[in-house]
Amino acid sequence: MNTAPIIGFEAAREYLNLLHDPVASMRSLYERRGPLVVLGPVALGEPTKLHVLAVGPEFNRQVLGDPAKFRPTGLFLRGPTNSAQRRVRFGLTRMTGEQHRQQRQLVMPPFHKTAVRSYHDLMTGITTQMLDRWRPGQRYDIYSEMRELTLQIASAVLFSHDPAEALPLGRLVEEWLRRSFAGPVWLFPVNFPGTPYRGLIRHAEKMEERILAMIAKRRRSPEAHNDVLSLLIRARDDENHGMTDTELVGQTTILFMASFETTASALTWTLFLLAQHPAVMHELMGELDAVLGGNGPTPEQLPQLKFLSYVIQESMRVLPPVPYTVRAATRYVKMGPHTVPTGARIFCSHYLTHHLPDIYPEPERFRPERWREIEPNQYEYLPFSAGPRMCIGAMFATQLLQISLATMLQRFRFTVVPETRIDRAVRITMQPRHGLPMMIFENDRKFTASEVRGQIREMVTLP
Repeated sequence: MNTAPIIGFEAAREYLNLLHDPVASMRSLYERRGPLVVLGPVALGEPTKLHVLAVGPEFNRQVLGDPAKFRPTGLFLRGPTNSAQRRVRFGLTRMTGEQHRQQRQLVMPPFHKTAVRSYHDLMTGITTQMLDRWRPGQRYDIYSEMRELTLQIASAVLFSHDPAEALPLGRLVEEWLRRSFAGPVWLFPVNFPGTPYRGLIRHAEKMEERILAMIAKRRRSPEAHNDVLSLLIRARDDENHGMTDTELVGQTTILFMASFETTASALTWTLFLLAQHPAVMHELMGELDAVLGGNGPTPEQLPQLKFLSYVIQESMRVLPPVPYTVRAATRYVKMGPHTVPTGARIFCSHYLTHHLPDIYPEPERFRPERWREIEPNQYEYLPFSAGPRMCIGAMFATQLLQISLATMLQRFRFTVVPETRIDRAVRITMQPRHGLPMMIFENDRKFTASEVRGQIREMVTLP
């Protein structure tokens, strides 16, 4: 494989490809150049730093396993100095060193096993309410429906069990996420009146104001609520220090983003894969019938749904909600034949790692049964990242996926609208660019796959 750095006009072209479709670009670079690809900076314009694509478990271990040498980078535009935009984006995903250690200790308790289990009834109730609104024989954009479901659950768990109090704040954060990744904001990040960028800054101010008002309300009666925000307000570290209001704003915003966006994408892709694999659906329904008998899963029954766990694991392997992670080198570091300079951006691809045939034979095939025989390590399978900065919400997301899927699949049969074009869009997560239209029916067990078009056929082998 060619290990020489890519420079000049070729590098500029590759950067444009990365911006347009990072999954396709990384796959092409890997296939043409091998597991370590260096892109030089562009002489006249951005980017001005070296970028490196590092593919495979050993590079994942080197980069994600050593936060002292490879720090996180920001996904969001920073905003003006001392602005709300800077504060709302500054949570665990941006912190480093001792600050990250101390804040992670404070954030962890609401995501421990016992705490997550206490959210079971809330997740079940919200899922059931949504399903009660569905009508058999109707067409739905399942991606939009899953976003609404996870938004409601994330809002209730994080902010308040009262929907009238929680949902308006959840929708504010959702709108901030949409604005943060809008093309005009990135192409013209100038804080002039009337620009989309100014709109983002103003929206961040409004969102911060609303979160601070809720924090003030919770502080007046700290023991009266059990949402995550209230738990974070009461949290103390080893030295009896709690979070400041500014820290609470950043942490709740990032926690909401992580629990909302990633689970919506995971649910959507899992329902798509199941709809396209009738044999898998028949086996899964056999397990759901035997364990649940048409009822919603109890906390005690979730561990018994082994095949459902395999389905979720395989779905997040084939179509990981987060397809790559970026780190920045904090010092000169040796990587393969190259010495990577301070400030270089390192791309570790969850998607490419999950499609390595040496680890996962027939990697483009959706085969949940493979999980009966394999046990990859955290650097071979990393839907929630890996290493010391692994996502603290993995258990929360897994329980949400189990409850919602078990509840939905017992009530309805999902069929993709034939000839639907399914392309990917990568923002925070990998999601269907044009939504995912499906017909839903009473679950009569007449599972059939549909003919679909688009980039999805590059990512998964369909029956």
